[in-house]
Amino acid sequence: MARTARHPFADRWNHNTHHFPLLRSRLPATARRVLDIGCGDGTFCRFVADRSASVVGVDVDVSVLPRESGQVVFAATSADALGLADGTFDAVTMSMVLHHGDPARLLGEAVRVLAPGGVLLVLGLGRYGGWRDAPREVRDVVTHRLFSRRMTPWDPPTVKADPELTWAETRSVLRDELPGCRYERLPLWRYLVSWQKPTTGL
Repeated sequence: MARTARHPFADRWNHNTHHFPLLRSRLPATARRVLDIGCGDGTFCRFVADRSASVVGVDVDVSVLPRESGQVVFAATSADALGLADGTFDAVTMSMVLHHGDPARLLGEAVRVLAPGGVLLVLGLGRYGGWRDAPREVRDVVTHRLFSRRMTPWDPPTVKADPELTWAETRSVLRDELPGCRYERLPLWRYLVSWQKPTTGL
């Protein structure tokens, strides 16, 4: 009987790192310049460093930013005013950032620094919005209990905030700001949005 592969973040597990392998798999193979907005301690940046020639991680919290490591560069800057040139990156990722500020402004800044044809990946969460969310809420609770028994929980020292928008409201904003995006509701109270920037028209 084949043995199930060990989760790469089994020793540093939480609802975000659980989905990092999926997030990594959605990065285009051709993406040579990757930006991770809200990188925290750089865990995801290091996880994808072998896939790209250049990885940049930015976070507003200077206290959690690590030092540069190989082709990974870290910088302290705000997600809604990155101070980076237009169209610089082939791929941009945002994990647990959107609910910390104005979603439209945050997405607009991410789109601005994304090169035409580049891919934006957004991992986030929404607020419980009532009975329509109840079945998924129950599944998430059960999934959390199952995984937390097998993994080593990890709570990084990053700034946390509760989402103001419900799941439905968040999905609506994402579809308005990123026309044609792919929205997926994931286990453990997360969603993943994938969007490719048009090569013309923006």
